[in-house]
Amino acid sequence: MKRLPYPKTMIGILVLFLILLALQAALKSSSTPTVVSSEKKTDTETAVLDPTFKEDKRVYDRHDGNKLEHVYVTVFDQASVPENDLTLFDLNESYKQYSNLESGPKLFIHFETGDAEGPDGIHWLDDQTVNATIQLRGRSSRLEPQKSYKIRLQDSAGLWYGQSVLNLNKHADDRTRVRNRLAFSYYEMLDDISSLRTNFVQLHVRDMTNPAVADEFVDYGLFTHVEQLNEDGLAARGLNPDGHLYKAENFEFHRYPDALKLKSDPDYDKKTFESVLKINGSDNHEELLTMLDDLNDLSQPFDKVFDKYFDEDNYLTWLGTNILFGNYDTMSTNYYLYSPLNSEKWYFMPWDFDKALGRDTERTDPMPSWQRGIQRYWGTVLHRRYLKDPKNVAALQAKVEELTETINPETTKQLIDGFYPVVEPVVTSEPDLRFLDIEATAYEPSFRKLETITTMYEEEFLLSLEKPMPIFLQYAREKEKDVFRWDASYDLQNDELTYHFELSRTPDFTSLIAEQNDMTTFAYEMSALDPGRYYWRVTVTDAEGNEQIPFDYYRDNDRKLHWGIQQIVIPGEAS
Repeated sequence: MKRLPYPKTMIGILVLFLILLALQAALKSSSTPTVVSSEKKTDTETAVLDPTFKEDKRVYDRHDGNKLEHVYVTVFDQASVPENDLTLFDLNESYKQYSNLESGPKLFIHFETGDAEGPDGIHWLDDQTVNATIQLRGRSSRLEPQKSYKIRLQDSAGLWYGQSVLNLNKHADDRTRVRNRLAFSYYEMLDDISSLRTNFVQLHVRDMTNPAVADEFVDYGLFTHVEQLNEDGLAARGLNPDGHLYKAENFEFHRYPDALKLKSDPDYDKKTFESVLKINGSDNHEELLTMLDDLNDLSQPFDKVFDKYFDEDNYLTWLGTNILFGNYDTMSTNYYLYSPLNSEKWYFMPWDFDKALGRDTERTDPMPSWQRGIQRYWGTVLHRRYLKDPKNVAALQAKVEELTETINPETTKQLIDGFYPVVEPVVTSEPDLRFLDIEATAYEPSFRKLETITTMYEEEFLLSLEKPMPIFLQYAREKEKDVFRWDASYDLQNDELTYHFELSRTPDFTSLIAEQNDMTTFAYEMSALDPGRYYWRVTVTDAEGNEQIPFDYYRDNDRKLHWGIQQIVIPGEAS
């Protein structure tokens, strides 16, 4: 089994590292500098990096993501560690007080590896020594009964496969439990984009804060570890670790002037900034804001702006894979933007696929058709401007076709055949079986649906090219009038578009208060409505009869989603 390096080993490693570092410096000082250009550089000129995005794929050569790793965690009580002033149960409940789990509470723990029989044998340190912390992670998963965790290793714990942070994702709403592993396995095979090392992990917890289980390790079931993308992760891939790295939290490439500010701005607020983009690299935001200023300046030719700031192969690979994976959670979140130092280019890097690869087909509330094709990206400035050019749509089609040479049922079957014997015994046993949303006998048939899922999304992408683009709805009371407005839709074939307006007292629109069909304008106004609750929608239709609904949705008191509908409440009576 893999053992963690403990102090005596660490000292030897450190000495060897320093010797190698000194030798490297000596060799550098004695070697001839690399010639960057045949022209003489002035003092004010700086070297510019090759804009090509090239991940060093050798980082995956010795990585066996199909091996089931066993992680053992001892959570100390307050008697052992005074700083642990809450229980593990309290930690699991802390999502109720902390929407940002990164700033939420943590517990000090002892981390160790092992096998199915227990932790590894010999330790130079006492088992009771703190060497890590644990806290909750995940935005939507924090509401699940089985939590996901982030473990941060201290220096005394060494590294776990070269990493100091473990992201243990429960993926409770992924009944296959392999969607992230499958997606990142594919990214390992693709050029122009990065991947992340993923592992299947069985977590065992000894919870000293609970006297009933203080002396035993309890099986917490299967997790997927996804490598943390940070400076170490960039360096491991041969990428510049000192550049800009942002994780999209609620970002659609608008300028967001009230949130995205320079750090030197007196009104700069990191928390507000990170509600849009989480900062994982440099906090010098000048290059980001310059790119967004130019992108949102409609007077500038888009092709010129795009070529300056983005790499088309990287962009199309990211967009094409998310289309083939049916990843409906990438409109404004769940991806990284990376710009190396000394480069104006911005590159897309993938993150989180538990809501991809068929997750939408398992939902009890059906997803709208625009989630399964090109339309889901229309609300984002960058994608909308790019896709308005027919030659760019053709480039995306060509990229998707190229990607299917790798991403196809045959390759998927080969990959998941390696996953199944690892995950199935754990998922269909306690404790995961207790929370599985299907019968254990249905697990394999559900799992095997992954084989053809990318073919389904490819077909739906091609169909989506024929449909108009979704729109946003806006309602306003203006003097004695109620005014309903909507965006102009767009059709990739330039077909003529018409709009069908409907207003009702109920979200099923069985009884209409107002209706107008075959509109070519983008507003409807009427006398002020009486106080109460109303629902309205606009359906877009092209000349070939293809229809589209708005991006808007309404969620009722039973948590049911009504897609393409906006609810409005006119004050004056109890709603």
